[in-house]
Amino acid sequence: MKNNLKNLNISLATAVLFSFFFVFAANNKEGVTKFDIYLGAVWVFILSFIIVLSLVHMFKKDKQE
Repeated sequence: MKNNLKNLNISLATAVLFSFFFVFAANNKEGVTKFDIYLGAVWVFILSFIIVLSLVHMFKKDKQE
């Protein structure tokens, strides 16, 4: 159970980091409204959370074998 919590924390931290980078990059563009930036940040957070969590699970499974 402790290992799953560690994987979840790693995924959350990475997703927040990618979302922050997305907002930072989108703020430098002209013509991008705040709603688009926040909607994009939510999508980046969700997708990066899923991707990182699945990658951590795959590497953990390979390490156990």
